[in-house]
Amino acid sequence: MPQGVSGVKNDMPNAVDPAAPILSDGPVWDTASTTAARPHWRRALTLLWMGQVISHLGDSLYLVGIVWLVLDLTGSKTLTGWLVAVNFAPVLVLGLFAGTFVDRHDRRRVMIIADLLRCVAVGAIPLLLLRQRLDAPLLGLILLALATGTTFFNPAIKAIIPEIAPSTQLGTAVTVFQLSEQVAFVGGPLLGQPATKHLGFVHLFTVDSATFLFSAICLLMLPSLGRRQAHAAATEALPPLTLRSVLTETGVVLRAVWASPALRTIMLLTALDNLFIMGPAYIATPVLVKETLHLGPEGYMSAMIFFFLGLAIGTAATWAFARRVPKGRLILLGIILDGLTYIPFYFCRTLGHVQVALFVHALVVPLIIIPRTVLMQQSVPGRLHGRLFALVNVTVFGMTGISAGLTGLVIERVSPPTLFLMVGILGVVPGVLGFRTRALRTAV
Repeated sequence: MPQGVSGVKNDMPNAVDPAAPILSDGPVWDTASTTAARPHWRRALTLLWMGQVISHLGDSLYLVGIVWLVLDLTGSKTLTGWLVAVNFAPVLVLGLFAGTFVDRHDRRRVMIIADLLRCVAVGAIPLLLLRQRLDAPLLGLILLALATGTTFFNPAIKAIIPEIAPSTQLGTAVTVFQLSEQVAFVGGPLLGQPATKHLGFVHLFTVDSATFLFSAICLLMLPSLGRRQAHAAATEALPPLTLRSVLTETGVVLRAVWASPALRTIMLLTALDNLFIMGPAYIATPVLVKETLHLGPEGYMSAMIFFFLGLAIGTAATWAFARRVPKGRLILLGIILDGLTYIPFYFCRTLGHVQVALFVHALVVPLIIIPRTVLMQQSVPGRLHGRLFALVNVTVFGMTGISAGLTGLVIERVSPPTLFLMVGILGVVPGVLGFRTRALRTAV
């Protein structure tokens, strides 16, 4: 968000002007006075980081466990695909509203409420399983509640980081959070294997529920004065939250994104990439381990350790070696490699093969995520970050939900290795098309 506390208010109109230019050429809104007004920004980022590391440990257990649970509960790959798709429905319905809501309210408070909602939702799974009362419709409702919390949490955390950190530290902060997330996702399955053996598969969800509570406690401890001043200065002129204001302000962001050739292309390519790639990642991978390799949940956890390890190493390598490469080229290269690295799954016949394929695929994913996030944070003023990243979430998770549903249908008729081959070839297309857009190709 705009970092200059004293200068933002005078530059903003008294109401949202859909025609007002909102794009900037770089992080020009940071000032020394803003940093001085937030002397505790390092402590705040550390608390936020701690909460997210622990929360992501739990998320990794959930991601490994939920698809396996649905497969066991329903016995149907098609129903599994659609139940996973339900997990992304709230972002389609509430995503844009969530962005306008986040931009008007204390982002810390929004995140605390979202964490508590997710704590209760995930905690209900083991309780109902132990009482043998969990069925597919009830699990669908739980997934809806969990996803609703995530719909508000995701744009809030992306918007609160620029509130806390000076823009000169923004790229490093985003990378550290991304790298820590991937390291936590490696630790989750490592801990999950003995946890499953000694506590039982069901209590993976118990642990995940507790991590949301820990995250909420860390958020409660955030120093707030400077962050609240910056947030208030940027949101003071916003009109009351109504359906009309939601549509109007969403239109502001949509027109701004569409007016920028680089951002417009990023959004379109993100939609296509997630439509091709994400369904197989969520559905075809566990089916490959379960039905082709005939392994249980421990085998799936073992495979996913290599995926998350690849993400962590790829994130560190992107920050260390690729941060001086134009961000647009990194994004496009990442999209092309995102597809190409699916092709080796066609040749996987053992768990070791799958582990290597997942590791190699994961190495390239940060080439998309990190430069895309930083480019958007630097190109759009912080007063619109909630709405901007809500739009990103609608695009990413909306396409992921559609992809999961379609994958569930297709995988009843096509083997997982063949599906990976087909998707790998199709996944290259968005990146190749993107190189035809000069504005994105040269975006720094």
